[in-house]
Amino acid sequence: MMIYLKNPANEMIISCPTGFSWTNFFFGVFVPLLRGDLKYTIIQLIAAGLTAGISWFVFPFFYNKLYIKSKLEKGFIASDDYSHNYLLKNGYLSK
Repeated sequence: MMIYLKNPANEMIISCPTGFSWTNFFFGVFVPLLRGDLKYTIIQLIAAGLTAGISWFVFPFFYNKLYIKSKLEKGFIASDDYSHNYLLKNGYLSK
């Protein structure tokens, strides 16, 4: 399932997958790297080094949630009613 977030400064809309991150499961650290999410690229690399790669099987369970939270912290907002309701329902936003 996808939600869409909009940057109010330049009207750019991005799609954000929700739930389990299959792309992160199969491609690991390359997912945050290609999304331009350097913070979680570094975190995943360090975690993989410290856990001998086991963390690559844990991150897919919550990476999409972390990605959405980081975009909301950077000022992105929901671009449609469905996305807004999803964010409210799942605790990303308060009323």
